[in-house]
Amino acid sequence: MAEDRKLKIALVIERMDPGLGGRETSTGQIACELARRGHQVTVLCQKGSWRAPGAAVRCLRSGGLLRVVRLKRFVAAVQQEIDGGAYDVIHSMLPVPGADVYQPRGGTVPAQQAASLRRRRGLGRLGRQLLESLNLCRQHTAELERQVVADSRTLCLAVSEMVALEFDRYYGRAEGVRVIYNAVDVPDPDLPQRVQWRRQRRQELGVGEEALVFLTVAANFELKGVAETITAFARWCHSHGRRMDARLVIVGREMPEGYMARAGMHSVGSDVVFIPPTPEIFQWYAAADAVVLLSWYDPCSRVVLEATRWGIPSITTVYNGAAEVLGYGGGMVVESPRAVRAVAAAMDELADRRRRAVRAEACRQAAGKLSTQRHVDELLAAYAEVLETS
Repeated sequence: MAEDRKLKIALVIERMDPGLGGRETSTGQIACELARRGHQVTVLCQKGSWRAPGAAVRCLRSGGLLRVVRLKRFVAAVQQEIDGGAYDVIHSMLPVPGADVYQPRGGTVPAQQAASLRRRRGLGRLGRQLLESLNLCRQHTAELERQVVADSRTLCLAVSEMVALEFDRYYGRAEGVRVIYNAVDVPDPDLPQRVQWRRQRRQELGVGEEALVFLTVAANFELKGVAETITAFARWCHSHGRRMDARLVIVGREMPEGYMARAGMHSVGSDVVFIPPTPEIFQWYAAADAVVLLSWYDPCSRVVLEATRWGIPSITTVYNGAAEVLGYGGGMVVESPRAVRAVAAAMDELADRRRRAVRAEACRQAAGKLSTQRHVDELLAAYAEVLETS
């Protein structure tokens, strides 16, 4: 059984730099936990600048001017590794025919395409459809995914029930699909510095303990509904006649000028604060009373999971697989980023200290289900299933 023996495991991802986003961060945390348990872990990637104890990174040769050419060469190089038989389990985050396990941490390709159209209207949608038809890399990735999902020997892992439904909806595959819910590593929510961080960051914002601070963390502002978040925050602020002392803190982009202008147009320019990407993100979680992530598409957002593990209620959308964990009561889920009235109503509920405390307690009760240790336990069980049937 995979739980008992020490395995040689290859984790396959296009790029391995946790600073790039959630997929890379999750892959790194999984690699570290597997290595900590004594398994031999190698991350196979096109590019990598990540180093961690016990896990190796190998950059496979995949040159070429066009991204689609680099992708084809990378997949071919991974398949050579598979044919070489050096690993007990090949666990791939991108579709590689022949891999033992396919776990699309960014969601399935058709779901990504649907989300890209969902957030656009009119000519913008038509233009996006045209661009999609000309995107050779996306088309090739879609073809690879069709091949992988059609192979019953490949175990498909979904990071949320939402992604599991995508396998069924787009490919008609329900057998050989297992949900291993996403997970996050976080600092101890009760660490002594948390109180100090909260005080310090709120001083920087120019607010005291009684103020309400909403937090959005996003690298892709368009995909994570930052524009809609600003609009909803402005609506909520104005509904109180500016009597509420509140801030919306948005972390994740170096040059947010267009979004700053949007906040100014809504007369909340002084209340919306933009912070560039930072390794000190948990200091901002400490300052926050609630997280807002109005995703147009998220297989299972790490931001909502991190907030939940830290006892911070969230507002998100039905398009985020992490909304499933909020079913325990740790936050509110709206139908769409454009549901401005519903988002403002959710903000209003979280402005009530007692209601917020109830939801924070629900977050703490759900926190244990979101650990990387639990995720890796379930991964090893999936590996055992693969080894028993191979």
